[in-house]
Amino acid sequence: MLRDVVSNDWYVIFCLASLVIVVLAKTIHPQRFSAFLKLFGNTNYLRIYLREHSFFDRFDSLLFINFCVNLIVFGWMGYQHIFEPLDMSLLLFSQLFAFVALGFLLKIGLELFLGYVLDLSKLFNILTFQQISSYNFIGLILLPLNAFNVFGVNSAPFFSVLTSIFILLILLAGMTKTIRSNLNMLLNNFFYFILYLCTLEIGPFYVLFKVLNRD
Repeated sequence: MLRDVVSNDWYVIFCLASLVIVVLAKTIHPQRFSAFLKLFGNTNYLRIYLREHSFFDRFDSLLFINFCVNLIVFGWMGYQHIFEPLDMSLLLFSQLFAFVALGFLLKIGLELFLGYVLDLSKLFNILTFQQISSYNFIGLILLPLNAFNVFGVNSAPFFSVLTSIFILLILLAGMTKTIRSNLNMLLNNFFYFILYLCTLEIGPFYVLFKVLNRD
C-alpha cells in the first residue's frame, strides 16, 4: 500500500519565519549574536551576559521562539517518518506552540522559584541562564537540520533519532560547562544541586518516557 505524502508547505512557512526571527535577533544584537555562536567554544558568553541578563530579554525571547518553532517542526517531521503522515494546521501549530513554550517557561519558572525558596538565587540564576542559552542554541542547530531532514535525507527515521541524540548531547555539554565553571559553588550546595537534577532535569524526561510508552 502506498504511503500518503504530506505537503511540506507548512514547513517552508516555518523555515522562513525562523530565518526572519534569527536575522532580527542578529540585527538587534550583532555582537551578542556573534558571541552566542561560540557558546560551547569558550565561557565568554555565559560569563559576560550573565551579569546583564534579565529574564527573557529581547534577544533570548526571539531565539526562544525560534527554538519552539523548530522543536515543533522536528517533532512533527519525526512523527511522520516514524509513525504516519500528520497534516499540520494553524490550530494544531498554535496548540503545540503553547504546549511547548508554556512547558519550558514553567520549568524555568520552577527553577527560579526553587532558588528563591532555598536562598540560592545566584546559583539557580546561573543554571537557568545556561539552560535558556542551550535551548536557544539548539534552536539554531535545528533550523538547518530540519531542512536537511525534510529535503535531503532518505533514511529519515534514522536521522530523526540521530538528531534527538545530538540534542541531548548539547544539553549535557551545556550542563557540564556550567558545572565546570561553578564547581566550588555547586559542591558547597551539592544536595540542592542533586535535588535540582532529579526533579527538573531528569524527572521531565522520565515522565515523558512513561507517557509515550503507556498502553
